[in-house]
Amino acid sequence: MKKQRATALILAAGLALVLGGCSGDTASRGMASIRARDMKIPMEFLSSPEFLGRSAPSPELDIATRYIALTAERIGLRPAMPDGTFLQAVPLEVTTIVPCASSLRLVETGRTHAFAFPADATAGRMFEAGRVSGEIVFVGLGVSAPELGWDDLAGVDLKGKIAVLLDGTLPADHALRRPENRRALAGRTGVLRDRGAAGIVTVIADEREKRLAEKGLSFDLPERLKFLDVQTGMGPAPAPSPRPGAPALQVEVRHAAGAALLGGSPEDLAAMFASIGRGERVAAKALRGRRLEIEIGAETRAAKTFNVVAVLEGSDPVLRDEYLTISSHHDHNPSRDGRIFPGADDNISGVVGLFELAEALIPAKPKRSIIFVWNTAEERELVGSYYFVQHCPVPAAKISANLNLDMISRNDPNQIYLIGSDKLSSELDASIQAMNRKPGPELKLDYTYESPSHPDRFFFRSDQYPYIRYGIPGVWFFCGTTEDYHTEGDVAAKVDYVKMEKVLRLVYRVAVDIASKPALLKLDLRPEVKTRGPENMAVEWK
Repeated sequence: MKKQRATALILAAGLALVLGGCSGDTASRGMASIRARDMKIPMEFLSSPEFLGRSAPSPELDIATRYIALTAERIGLRPAMPDGTFLQAVPLEVTTIVPCASSLRLVETGRTHAFAFPADATAGRMFEAGRVSGEIVFVGLGVSAPELGWDDLAGVDLKGKIAVLLDGTLPADHALRRPENRRALAGRTGVLRDRGAAGIVTVIADEREKRLAEKGLSFDLPERLKFLDVQTGMGPAPAPSPRPGAPALQVEVRHAAGAALLGGSPEDLAAMFASIGRGERVAAKALRGRRLEIEIGAETRAAKTFNVVAVLEGSDPVLRDEYLTISSHHDHNPSRDGRIFPGADDNISGVVGLFELAEALIPAKPKRSIIFVWNTAEERELVGSYYFVQHCPVPAAKISANLNLDMISRNDPNQIYLIGSDKLSSELDASIQAMNRKPGPELKLDYTYESPSHPDRFFFRSDQYPYIRYGIPGVWFFCGTTEDYHTEGDVAAKVDYVKMEKVLRLVYRVAVDIASKPALLKLDLRPEVKTRGPENMAVEWK
């Protein structure tokens, strides 16, 4: 009996060490406090249509920001900013299109036909202002993938020309729609720019045209964001290395304008879209004697959006000056063409997840301090998380790791994707593996999207990436996309709260483990990354 009792005590002590010095009862209570039923109300509120998608910046996102800050305070977290508030202001430069200074002009022998913004045309979210003109070249779907038997650009001279392409939809079983080939489709405008196109005009998808026509709507005009560093001007660009040379102007047009540009009828255009819908190529051709002048005028204003930053102070008098960050983003996408994108899974699931984790971690009393960051403007090139790591309220060199929650409520209830866990520190992935085992949730840990070279490039697409660029180990817990991703179908009614509970119990255990280790996670997987800090921003990930 004494031997069995001693064995039991040793096992209990071992479990306490694994969970960062918390007693088994404390750890169990923390895990048990993460409950599916507690997540429903904040999920339904923050993803309600009245928030209009929580675009950054917007009054609706500001309201969500205030709600999150008040909830953090109610839970018992402390403000993390030096001024004693929960809000980290991210200064922005917002550029918008000026309709009266923007137009398309089709010039052919003896006549000019003008198209207006926003009735006939708009621009993409990453638009550039300026003026270009050139002869029109029709390029069909605009895809060059000869290895897949599809090349719209073979023998086509695009230098100085205006490329017109169709946003057609290929059959679901077409080779270009397979995950490993999607880059050829998604990157087609980049290929057109690389081949010298001065301008790119996309005739919008048939479904989108019908929606605008049925609702009597014009296009929405986009806003383009950059964040401002008040000390040095513009902050470092979060995007990958820019393409050389001047950018080609890009616009989207309605079907009537598209048919006019191509010198055909709406019926001709409909037939082209139908051909692509059957998986058939539409022949490219130069439209000699037809020139298009594109002018996009813009104006810029200063604005602000806000990260919410809260802290749970560590229990150890020495280790409390080191940190673990747990992050999510609370923005989503603006309404478009009369549609509202609620963004319940993307990413109110992560927002609410941080609420649950904070409530569970407070009684666990981890040794290191834990900073909770609800990032703004993730959907706008990770602006909020870049700003946080570059203007961190604590020394970045003292952040052990980042655990990022972005989309954790859909798909397989017993599986989660990990992205970034094996890039800088072997200890990060080892912690996740160990904490997933019993009494953890025993989820299937899927590394499908781990590689930066994966065609979907998820490695670069959420808020763990700026941490990794700064030399701070980071991981994205991710459920994967669904048919509702970035659509009006991403609603609270489709959320799997039980799956969220399982994921959050894993993250809770990992947080307690890392926050209570004797030292910061070691940097042992990338030889050139030896320290945490801005000197790592030049390291390439590909």
